Amino acid sequence: MRVAADGTTVLTSRNNNDFTGRFLELAGALTDTLGGRRAVLDGEIVALDEQGRPDFGLLQNHDTNAAAVAYFVFDILQLGDDVLLDASYDQRRSGLDGIEPTDTNLVAITPSYSHADLSATGMTPHDLLDLAATSGLEGLVVKVRASKYRPGRRSPEWLKHPLIQTQEVVIGGWRPGQGSPDGLLGGMPLGAHDRDTGDLLYIGDVTGFSAKERARLQELLEPLERRTHPFAATPPREDTTRARWVTPNLVGEVVYRQFTRGAGRLRHTAWRGLRTDKPLSGVLVPAPTSGEPDPTRGTSGSAHRSWPTRHRASAAPSAHTVQPGQDPVPG
Repeated sequence: MRVAADGTTVLTSRNNNDFTGRFLELAGALTDTLGGRRAVLDGEIVALDEQGRPDFGLLQNHDTNAAAVAYFVFDILQLGDDVLLDASYDQRRSGLDGIEPTDTNLVAITPSYSHADLSATGMTPHDLLDLAATSGLEGLVVKVRASKYRPGRRSPEWLKHPLIQTQEVVIGGWRPGQGSPDGLLGGMPLGAHDRDTGDLLYIGDVTGFSAKERARLQELLEPLERRTHPFAATPPREDTTRARWVTPNLVGEVVYRQFTRGAGRLRHTAWRGLRTDKPLSGVLVPAPTSGEPDPTRGTSGSAHRSWPTRHRASAAPSAHTVQPGQDPVPG
């Protein structure tokens, strides 16, 4: 989010796609708060469900469902005439904490906790992760307190601790649902690029769409149909029966529980929506990890805890990420 001195607001993705016109309700949301100061903020537009949890499906269908959206601020790159890219996270956070949105239903500052903040309430980083799980959040982001902001780069000083796994995917085709008399879309073969060679690899499929999303996807995919599959190697026949292949022009996102290293397949997938803000070249096979996250986390003894009080006014239970401000901790 970029806010000019007169309050003019521009919303762009990391690929510089302009979403301002799509989310006009966020225009001017920080004008009074900033008091004539310019600002560049890093954050995410979210739509919340009835329980106050981010719902990607609601956001994807914002144009038709009129779901309320909010801008959740993670970091700050500029405030007034001060460019903060080389400032430490502590310094940037201090500037961010000085911004108090007049309408927290439109703009919310995601909370940040140091180890000292947690210790003061008898909590550990693992307790905070469990609390995020019970609140229905996707996880935590851990930032080294001395870290600088590096636009467009994945910093080793910022670590994600996801509670659910999400993966960007390239849509390689579609197939009619079993028993569908009208040949309606029932599943989609998915791909991602090899991290070394750049080849498009088959990594599984996804099923289970709302009637509205099924119709939308089928309308987009039918004009892209081609005779051959788009993958570097032919997918297993049992996975692609009745598949109709397409030119791989569309990027989507799925949730999954496991990525099998041997076969290279996503397991237990669920569709989240299209990602028009993501380039095809940036869709990579999941990176190796030391272990898969446990989707049952959050059932430990810490589940009864509430959010630490330091930033409770920042709508902590609804935040997409919570950003501890100390050294990275184990996942």
